[in-house]
Amino acid sequence: MNSKRQRRLAAALTLAVAATLLSACAGNQATVSEDGTPADAQTQGGAYTIALSNSYLGNSWRQTMVKVFEETAEQAKKDGLIAEYSVSNTSQNTATEQIAQIKSLILKHPDAILVDSASPTALNSVIEDACDAGIKVVVFDSLASADCEYDVVNGLKEVGYLEAKMVADAMGGSGNLLMVRGIVGSQPENEVYSGQLEALGEYPDIEVVKEVVGQASDSVAQEAVQEVLPSLPQIDGVLTAGATNGVLKALEAAGKPLPAAVFDNTGEGLRYWQELASSQEYKGGSVRNDPGQAAAAIWVALALLNGQDVPKTTTLPNVVISQDELAEWIDVTPAGSVAAWPWTREQTEQAVTASKDGNTVDPLPVPTAAP
Repeated sequence: MNSKRQRRLAAALTLAVAATLLSACAGNQATVSEDGTPADAQTQGGAYTIALSNSYLGNSWRQTMVKVFEETAEQAKKDGLIAEYSVSNTSQNTATEQIAQIKSLILKHPDAILVDSASPTALNSVIEDACDAGIKVVVFDSLASADCEYDVVNGLKEVGYLEAKMVADAMGGSGNLLMVRGIVGSQPENEVYSGQLEALGEYPDIEVVKEVVGQASDSVAQEAVQEVLPSLPQIDGVLTAGATNGVLKALEAAGKPLPAAVFDNTGEGLRYWQELASSQEYKGGSVRNDPGQAAAAIWVALALLNGQDVPKTTTLPNVVISQDELAEWIDVTPAGSVAAWPWTREQTEQAVTASKDGNTVDPLPVPTAAP
């Protein structure tokens, strides 16, 4: 073979190898969707990681919420829908602490961050940072207001409105009312309080004689009420924002007659209501937001990661318990826990569709097991 022919053959081999390498590189290159998410990641749910940033853990509602999140995420992991999940709780319940917490999560770059927010506004910038990093952000229960977040929420103003209406009607429309507020400054408490005031505006003969802060905690509320009781007139009704047990225990310990109240959905609160109803003519009810929305937030995050059409806000129903359903709810709400619906993926998808269409989401049946 002459040298000229050898050179032509070598050049041809070089071109063939180069073409093969380019083809291999092109075959390994990920296709990217319009929102910057790798297209193959949108179908490979098992590769996703989800993080929870929770601003407060000091009451049984938040503790049940975290438990629901962990149980739902663990099952999703077993089912191959996610790879990992994590929970971060702040110790101070401050926006500053939660901002630092979310910044730390952004560095780890999970696919989605779920946020129960310490502030309606202070977290907006760090949430936008997460979105800019390609992370889906779903805020639930206590909302922020960043443009890029997706929200899962109960009708919190309705909670306050219904509670105040129930108590005011039980008071016969007149008398002295004690208000025990929840986590003042949080978005849920602001909404609940607004609903309470709106309902009370319909009852001019009811006088609010005192407001105290109970942090939606029975022990905190009991202590707060005990401190002010000596200076108060007879109390005919109480609005508690989630700490009825503690308030009534304080009144009972002081030898005061029990006023009209709507019970919270803790295991202790439901059992105390049952005890009062069985021993005397005490009619009650319960309306509270649902800690099970943490499960729904997971399914909303996965829907977003899989490229599904999700509305900016998915509104879920509140847990309203009648005296007829009380025994059923007690069976699935142990002491230390809060009545919750463990939203399934299918139930959440139905709720997402209803919210997208502007329809009300129907309440779920009483669950068959405790979270």
